[in-house]
Amino acid sequence: MRNQDQFDTTMEEQDLADNPLVAQNSFEPVEESDAGKGILRTAPTIVVKKDDSVVFEHTLEDFPVHIGRKSTNHIVLDEKNVSRVHAQILMKGDNYFIQDSGSTGGTKVNGEPVKEKEIHTGDSIEIGHFLLQFSSGNPEDERTIFDADDSTVLEDGTEVDDDRTLFYEESVAKLVVMHANSLEGEIFLDENETTLGRDEDADININDKRISRQHCKIWLDGHHYKLTDLGSANGSFVNGQRVSEKSLENGDRIQIGSSQFKFLIESTGVVKKSRMFPIVMGTFAVLGIAAVIFLLSRLLPQFLTQTPHKVILEKLWEQPTTASVSFSPSPGDVNGDGHMDLVIADAGGYVHAVDARQGGSIWNSSLNLEGGPFQCSPLLADINKVDGEFDVVIATSTLGLWAVDGSTRKEIWRGALDSGVPGTPAAADVNYDGTSDIFVGTKRGTVTCFDGRQGNTLWTVSLDAALQTAPRLADMNRDGCADVVIGGNDYRVHVLDGRNGQTIWTFVGTDVPSTAAIADMNSDKIPDVSVITPVEAIVLDGRAGSVLWRWTLPQTARPRSTDPFVPAPPAISDLNSDKTPDVILSTAGGHIYAIDGASDGEACLWDYDVTSSRKTAPALCDLNDDGIDDVIFGDRNGNLTVIDGKDSHLLKQITVSGSIVEMPVIADMNGNGNADIVVISRNKKIVAVETQSPVNTNQIVWNSY
Repeated sequence: MRNQDQFDTTMEEQDLADNPLVAQNSFEPVEESDAGKGILRTAPTIVVKKDDSVVFEHTLEDFPVHIGRKSTNHIVLDEKNVSRVHAQILMKGDNYFIQDSGSTGGTKVNGEPVKEKEIHTGDSIEIGHFLLQFSSGNPEDERTIFDADDSTVLEDGTEVDDDRTLFYEESVAKLVVMHANSLEGEIFLDENETTLGRDEDADININDKRISRQHCKIWLDGHHYKLTDLGSANGSFVNGQRVSEKSLENGDRIQIGSSQFKFLIESTGVVKKSRMFPIVMGTFAVLGIAAVIFLLSRLLPQFLTQTPHKVILEKLWEQPTTASVSFSPSPGDVNGDGHMDLVIADAGGYVHAVDARQGGSIWNSSLNLEGGPFQCSPLLADINKVDGEFDVVIATSTLGLWAVDGSTRKEIWRGALDSGVPGTPAAADVNYDGTSDIFVGTKRGTVTCFDGRQGNTLWTVSLDAALQTAPRLADMNRDGCADVVIGGNDYRVHVLDGRNGQTIWTFVGTDVPSTAAIADMNSDKIPDVSVITPVEAIVLDGRAGSVLWRWTLPQTARPRSTDPFVPAPPAISDLNSDKTPDVILSTAGGHIYAIDGASDGEACLWDYDVTSSRKTAPALCDLNDDGIDDVIFGDRNGNLTVIDGKDSHLLKQITVSGSIVEMPVIADMNGNGNADIVVISRNKKIVAVETQSPVNTNQIVWNSY
C-alpha cells in the first residue's frame, strides 16, 4: 500500500483521453433493457454531510476516486482526523467498492469498520466527522424495504400475499477476526453449528495453545445464535465475561485463548413481512412505553440504592526486567497488532516492550540506548508515519532525547538536551502538521519543544532555576493550542505558550511544587492548575495564576525534615457528585486525603491512613461500578490497594512481589473489556493484575503521563 505522502498527483493532471484504464472506468449514462423496460442509469454521486448539514455533492466520473485531507484528492475532507489520502472508491465491473487507504482513523460503512466493502445506493460512509451518502445511479441498486406490486408472484418466484406483503432482508452471521494466529478477515457461520478449536477437525481451526481441541461452538437456536463452551480448559468469554452458554448479540466480542473475534449479523436475501407489521408494532410500542414507565416507577428506587459490585484483583502475569525500574510503564500499541503493549525503561539503560496480554517480549531483545539510567517513563506518540502505531520517545541521562520507531526500534531522530530531565516529556501538535511535537524540561531550567516529525527545535526557553516536574499540557489561553505547565525548585509554577514558549503567567510559592494536575475547578471553562507541596495543596486559577484556594496538610502528614521529598502529583475527580472536581493527594506522612473542591479548601471529604509512609501517587478508576472513581495505589510493603472514592473504605488489597515504587497504570491490557492494573516492583519485576470491572475495550484509563 502506498504511503499517503506519495500521492502527489490528481487525475486532473493526467491525460485522461490517453489513459485506457481511466477511459474504461469513466462513467457514461446508459440505458439498459430489463424485461422489456428501459432503465436509465445516471452517474453515481456522493453527498457529503457534516453535523447533519450538506457540505457538498460530488459526481463520480473517473475511478478510482480518492478521498482525504490532501488538496489533490477528488473529494477533499479538510479536517485533522481525516488522513491525507484516507480512502478510495473503486469500480469493478458494474459494482462499486470503498477501500480504506491505510488511514489512521479508519473507514466505516453503515457504522461498521471496513478495509474494503461493496457499496450500494443508500449506504453511508463515515470518514472522520463526515458522513458520505452514496448513490450508484442505478434504480435497481436499492436494497431497502419495499412494497410488492399487485401481482401474486414476483419474477424470482416468491409468492406475494393479497394484503401486499412487505419484504425485507434476511440476516446471516459471521465472525470478524480481531486477533488469531493463521486467521484473518471474516468467517461466515453455518446456520446449524460451527465449532471452534485447535483440532484440525474443528470447523474453525485456530493455532493457539491456550485453546482446547474442541473449545466451543456457535449454533442457531431458532432465530438466535448461541455460544456454548465445550468443556474447554481456559474457558470462553463474551464481552469479557466467562460463559458456559450465552445468546449472542450483534457486536459481541468473543475471546477464546489469545484469539479474539467480533460477532456480527448482516442482511442479505429477501424474507416476507406482513403489511400489518407497522400497525402491530405501533400498538406494541405504546403498550411497551406504558410498561416501561410502570416498571421504572417500581424498580428505579432499587437501582438508585443498588450495592456496587465486588472488586476482584487477581494476578494476571509477572515478568522480570534487566535492571531495577523506578518509573511507571507506558501503555499503547507499538507493533500495530491492535492490542495493548507496555514500554518500560530501566536503570541499566534498557527499554523493554512487552505484550500487555501475557507479558511476553515484543522485540527480540530489549533496546539498549547506552544512555542510562533512564530518569522518567517513556513517552508513546505516533511521530514518524501517523500510522496508528506508537513510537517511543525517551530521555536519557547522557545522550539527550531519543525517538525510535515502536515496531522496528530504528532511530527516528535524536534531540540534544543540556542536562537530565525531571519527568516524562509530553506531546501535542503545536505547528499543525498533523504530527505530535515533543515538550521536555531539564534540570538546568530549559524547556524545549521539538518538532515531532524531524526532531529539530521549534523553540527553547531558559527559566530562572532547575525544573522539578514533568510538563503538563492544556490550552490555558484558549487559542486552540496546547500550552505547557511546569514547576521548578525555585517554588515557581510556569505556564508557557505552546506555540513559542512565551510566558503566559508565573506563580511564586514558598515550597517545591509537584507535577500539576489540570482541570476546570471553578466552572469558567478555563483549565485550572492543582499542585501539592510538602505542606499544602494549592489550586491556581488558569486565567492568571492567582490562588483559588489552599488546603494545609496536617503536621503528621508532612515529611520529616531529614527526608528528601518530591511531592507526588494529585489526582482530580468529582467524588461527591456535586459537579465540582475534588483533589486527591498522597502525602509523605502515610495518608491519602480527598479535599472537597466546592468548599474552597475548607472541607476534607475523607482521610485514609495507609500506615506505610512510602506509597505511590494515586490512580483513579471506577472499579466497583458505582459511578464514582475509586483510588488505587501501591506501597513499599508490596500492597496494591483499592479504596472507595466516596468514603475511602477498603474495597480490595492484593500483595505483589516486592515494594511498589511508582504510580499504577490502568488499562484494558488483555483486550477483554475489563480494567487491568500494572505496577513496577522494586525487585525488578513488572506485575499485571486483572479485575472484572468493565471499561471500553483497549481503553487506557490511567497513564503515568
